[in-house]
Amino acid sequence: MTDKTKNVALVLSSGGPRGFAYIGAIESLQAHGYTITSVAGTSMGSLIGGIYAAGRLPEFREWLYSLDAWKVFSLMDLSVAKNHIVKGERIIEAMKEIVPDVMIEDMAIPYCAVATDLYTGEEAVFDRGPLFTAIRASISIPSLFRPVDYGHTTLIDGAAANCLPLDRVSRRGDDILAAFDVNDVNVASLRQILADEHRARMADNAFHDSNRAEIREAWEELREGTDISLVKRLKRVGSRSMGVLKDVMHYQRQFDEDTALDVGENYYDLLDRTFNLMTHRITELTLQLHKPDILARMPFDSYGEISDYARAYEISQIGRILMDEAIEEWENRTLHGEDNSQRPID
Repeated sequence: MTDKTKNVALVLSSGGPRGFAYIGAIESLQAHGYTITSVAGTSMGSLIGGIYAAGRLPEFREWLYSLDAWKVFSLMDLSVAKNHIVKGERIIEAMKEIVPDVMIEDMAIPYCAVATDLYTGEEAVFDRGPLFTAIRASISIPSLFRPVDYGHTTLIDGAAANCLPLDRVSRRGDDILAAFDVNDVNVASLRQILADEHRARMADNAFHDSNRAEIREAWEELREGTDISLVKRLKRVGSRSMGVLKDVMHYQRQFDEDTALDVGENYYDLLDRTFNLMTHRITELTLQLHKPDILARMPFDSYGEISDYARAYEISQIGRILMDEAIEEWENRTLHGEDNSQRPID
């Protein structure tokens, strides 16, 4: 593979704290000798991609890795408004102390961020103007961050319109198109987990039903077994009851509620999972239209809690591993002449 073909146009999806994986992904690309020549991103992808394009990812990374749960919470300027929980200005100002605001058109490599027009549903594409104006609009997760008033309209998170902006990245004819999607759904794995959990519940229910039946039979024998003395009947009931008690005490529950798949136990979880599923389906359609050369993916069930924003290092290392694997797969394909990706028309 020549140096010419190691130029990369990088596209980063939305994804909340999972987007910290992009830090490791960028490190992986660089370690493999690739040069990132342009970046496009949505939501967290616009944040990490924009800071990289501004040349300040190392400083931002060190700051990010230093955040614990308390520091993350302290960056949230909570609001009592009806349409959002966090104003979003405090985190932007904190990041500006590490990454000075710059004009997008003055950055070393082409960059764009995608937000969504709340009224029309159209994409708002930022490829010029202040970097943090673009980032703040793109990360405006509905109901979490305050929407951004922009000109005569209002903008929300870009994931509502284009969660993986493969069609927005500035790509030259010889650039490799690389993408990282952190909103994947591993259908086979989820089906297996759900099937295993169902079997575990059924096993637990069968055990408890059997014990209840045993107790009922013992008490029926006490009530109806008039052919033997009451004392003997009481002894039999006691013996059978103790047997059931021992079984219960030594029984290992098959279904573990603490590790079970959580698919909407409360209002927020249900909305969050629904939004993530919609994002995944949009991404699948996008990938059919614009097939990247290198594609790394992470399931959206991996990380998604507010507390996960304090796990940047851990998530970034997973991102590096996933991108390593995606690069290896791409290089093996090209080595054997199996590259079927789309190329831009000059």
